[in-house]
Amino acid sequence: MTMNFQVNLQGLIDLLSNHLYSDPGIFIRELLQNGVDAVTARKRLGQSFEGQVLVEVYPSETLSFTDNGSGLTAEEIEQFLARIGSTTKRGDLDLADDYIGQFGVGLLSCFVVSDEIVLITRSAKGDGALEWRGKPDGTYGIRSLEREVPVGTTVFLKAKPEFAEFFQYDQVEELLHKFGQYLSTPIILKEDRYERRINVSKAPWDMKKEEALAYVEETSYYRPMDIIPLVSAVGGVRGIAHVLPHAVSLQDEKRHRVYLKNMLLSDKLSSILPPWAFFVNGILNTDSLRPTASREAFQENELFFAAREELGECIKRYLMELVDREPELFQRLVRVHTESIKAMAVEDQDLYELFIRHLSFETSFGDLRVSDILASRKEILLAPTVDEFRQIARVAKSEEMLVVNGGYVHDLDLARRLPWVDSSATVRIVNTLEFAERFKELGAEEKAEVQPFLELSDRLLSGFQCQSLVRWFEPADLPVLYNTNQEVNFFRLADDAEEKADPLYAEVVRVIRDALYERPYARVCYNYNNPLVRKAVESGNPRMQKACIELFYTQALLLGNHPMNADELKLMNDSLLFFMNEGLARTEVDR
Repeated sequence: MTMNFQVNLQGLIDLLSNHLYSDPGIFIRELLQNGVDAVTARKRLGQSFEGQVLVEVYPSETLSFTDNGSGLTAEEIEQFLARIGSTTKRGDLDLADDYIGQFGVGLLSCFVVSDEIVLITRSAKGDGALEWRGKPDGTYGIRSLEREVPVGTTVFLKAKPEFAEFFQYDQVEELLHKFGQYLSTPIILKEDRYERRINVSKAPWDMKKEEALAYVEETSYYRPMDIIPLVSAVGGVRGIAHVLPHAVSLQDEKRHRVYLKNMLLSDKLSSILPPWAFFVNGILNTDSLRPTASREAFQENELFFAAREELGECIKRYLMELVDREPELFQRLVRVHTESIKAMAVEDQDLYELFIRHLSFETSFGDLRVSDILASRKEILLAPTVDEFRQIARVAKSEEMLVVNGGYVHDLDLARRLPWVDSSATVRIVNTLEFAERFKELGAEEKAEVQPFLELSDRLLSGFQCQSLVRWFEPADLPVLYNTNQEVNFFRLADDAEEKADPLYAEVVRVIRDALYERPYARVCYNYNNPLVRKAVESGNPRMQKACIELFYTQALLLGNHPMNADELKLMNDSLLFFMNEGLARTEVDR
């Protein structure tokens, strides 16, 4: 036996209000859309008339929407108002038509704000006037009217007490303007004897550049850097993208304003432009993309993604032309949106090639544009972390080595690809533990002289995971360079955790550490160009050398902003006290 589904209308209305529609005020859009579509339907019948939608506000929170469109016959009322999901536009859905609505549920949005819908209609096909009254419990009634009624449809609503604000003149005016300001069908708002037309505005996608700049400034309270025309034959999209004059976070929600056949679909649609187009806000109109049932977004099908890609190409072409046409504006855009542009360039090869020469990185010679880096160096050293860059930046500058700080977000990935845009350039990741080996080595006699000092240093610092070497390097006023990396720091943290943890956890740390890694060592490089280091080496006094080594080591930690553990703090204090005692003792002898 075949049976039909039963629809619980009240449950469906709850679904609409709680899940499908984001705002109760959507009923204004739905009635407006129905009225405009009815006018379009009557024009298709070939009748000559001036179409309009009249919205009237009455006392006691009552509204009426009147259109002089096609109206409905008795058969059409039964077919389209009594059947959920039916629509007068169903036969044209797959055509490039002018209808806005599609799903046949729009009128139900009125039940969200009203306990009854009263509809009076007369068909343009010649039938008499009819009245339809529907209630949210699913009951309705139809009757013929004796009085003369003009061709078209009027919908009357009385507000539920909790939605009375949506029936006030100011709120109705705001919603009509929001949804319908660019519709071609005149929309008239009336209260008592006062009437005004809502939609007299020129659409942004029909404006010239200066008009669009002024429009965005007036509506957004900032003047954009520029206007980018947007056109996509796929999806029938026209619009503008205005370049934001301030930096934005990639995590910020994008709020593109999108219209379907000149009626607002959404003022916060994030997906209509490519994700990398973070530096613009779009205002767009489409006549072909398919909306979702709520008509607050688009169905993300092949047509949608093809249109989005074509819109993205419009923005790319604008940027490529801007480099030569208005280089100062391009540079300003890069300066304002640098961090986000870097994130974008990592993901898109075309944008990488477009922007990379204009981006800046922190280097051992200060902030430099990539174009200047490539012009001055063919070998580019790249420090993988901020900490490692800071360890070597000062010395690298003195030694005329250009090191790029790759420790900030995206900088490492961007800098590693520089050979893509300049095949003569090479990029090498700096191993900070081996960095000192780039410095000038000592001669044979000098090596022999410093060997006892190095052996003493290795014995004293082995407990701190540190090995020693001596080189010539600049600047001469820097006695020692301490270099570490993430692996060394991991072992230091693991040792600290093992020391402070309970026996069970300490054993877990020990097993993981010893099983996975061969213990690395940090490097202390003594500067043979520094007078104090030379004196310490030449002193030949083990006690004096021990105190010097301890003080050199802890000074290097301080200069590099490295955290010191309790043993290292004690080392620093002991060495300082040693020299204080030595100095005071000599003062007493001199007396």
